[in-house]
Amino acid sequence: MANLTRLFKTDQKVKCNLDGKIYSGTVKETCADHIIVDIPEVNDHCYFEDGLNMDCVYPEMNSGVKSRKDD
Repeated sequence: MANLTRLFKTDQKVKCNLDGKIYSGTVKETCADHIIVDIPEVNDHCYFEDGLNMDCVYPEMNSGVKSRKDD
């Protein structure tokens, strides 16, 4: 199991894949086994846990998702 406090930091910008749609969010809390992300369009308390749904969260710079300005 990864220690998520080493991978994510509070206020870090992330991209989250929820039901096939990519959302921008901000990490609000980090713990060893989960993070809480504020995704304005969805909820301010989205829970992502190691071994459950962590594969849906990507650091913004490494998300591989083009922003509108890259088009």
